[in-house]
Amino acid sequence: MAVKDRPITGTNEIANMKPNDETDLKNPVNPNAAILAATMVLSGWAFGVPVAKADGTDPLWEYSLHTVQRCQGAMYQGMDSAAECILGDGINSLFDKGIGLANEQGRETFGENFRITGRMNWSPDVGSTGGLDMVTPFSFAGDDGLAAARSASFMQQGVTRWRDGFGTMRNDLRHGLVHRFRLSDEPDSGILGVSSFYLHSTEHGHEVLALGLDYFGRWGTGELRYFAPTTGWRMVRPGSEERPLEGVELGTRLNLTTTVDLSVTGYRWEAEDGSGDMNRGARMGINWRPHPWLTFDTTWDGGSDGEAVAAGLHLAIPLGPRTKKPRWEWFGVAGGNSGSAGMYKAVSDIGQIRVASRSATVPASDDQEVTARFVESSVSSGDSVDVEVRVAEPAQDDITVIVRLGPGDGVPAAVAGKDYADEPVETTIREGTVSTVISIPLIRNDGMQESRSLGVTASVAS
Repeated sequence: MAVKDRPITGTNEIANMKPNDETDLKNPVNPNAAILAATMVLSGWAFGVPVAKADGTDPLWEYSLHTVQRCQGAMYQGMDSAAECILGDGINSLFDKGIGLANEQGRETFGENFRITGRMNWSPDVGSTGGLDMVTPFSFAGDDGLAAARSASFMQQGVTRWRDGFGTMRNDLRHGLVHRFRLSDEPDSGILGVSSFYLHSTEHGHEVLALGLDYFGRWGTGELRYFAPTTGWRMVRPGSEERPLEGVELGTRLNLTTTVDLSVTGYRWEAEDGSGDMNRGARMGINWRPHPWLTFDTTWDGGSDGEAVAAGLHLAIPLGPRTKKPRWEWFGVAGGNSGSAGMYKAVSDIGQIRVASRSATVPASDDQEVTARFVESSVSSGDSVDVEVRVAEPAQDDITVIVRLGPGDGVPAAVAGKDYADEPVETTIREGTVSTVISIPLIRNDGMQESRSLGVTASVAS
């Protein structure tokens, strides 16, 4: 029963029931063997049988050398660390290969302007994080000809996956429509675009409407974004509430040369402490890429809440054979870039939903709101499931809580009378404590062939 990363206040906490399998608990798999086996399978799946290229390069051998270099430090820490590093590196390569394959298939269906951009990363300690966006052109906009050269209409869908300060994984989805058009009939004239996006947090239900304008020209880009929340305060964990922030940003990026960019952005955002005060400020950054693999950047951010300066160096060496050796470009040449590349470019800087947080006001004693969550990571049909019920602050008196199992939101859902007893179970949170754990037996269902979704609710007894 795989439990979600967070409790859902006052509602169902979803989990997966597995068909009864004695080996799940009595014969656990050795973790070292599992990691090494997964690493071997992953390497074979990602790269298949090594085939020598025309230049004599073996892609599997080249990948292995890069992996050994990246994981050299982990190898000195032991087999577990080395295997996890190799596994993570292989999964990242799979993400890249999967995006490439999806782009090829998407272009066959939707035309050459279909694209999937972004990057997802995976590591054993954090999991998968990053962001992806899919641009799907509308068929009536045309993929070829004069009409497509002058305007473009497309749908953009994406996800940003990240961990917050409490270690909880979050997935912020976006769905939007974009229309762009050239400002004149010249083939390289500037491009103006309008966009409308709906942003949604799958974990906490935050919703934001993001409206925007963008411009692509020979000497740079410009954009205006307005974020309008459509939901208010929501309980995200015991004693803590969140709501999305309202804000507006106006920025421009100038292509000083082909390798040097200057960006300036003015912003006005609500304060993250939930006070409703507005924080006004500006950001300025310089980005220099003297070599295709090397980038230097410096950013200054000054607002009502203070100033900050950051500098970074980024080195990214691509895998695989190269037809020619990349060259140093140093400061490049003046002249900027053509704005044509912006016609079907995915709208950026709308990924992660910014939120304000505050301590939740929790009534005393029996008026406290109760949350419930599954304790175990897995359970088989017929076993007992442990449920933790919790209040935000220590109980001033004993609190009687009613716990009830139910079908989860996943498919297929658990069935009352076959997988669990549809009866309330009573437990008590003792005075001075904030939680208690209760064990609830499940019904053994020998006919269950696949995992089912189970939920739980808790409420204070009246």
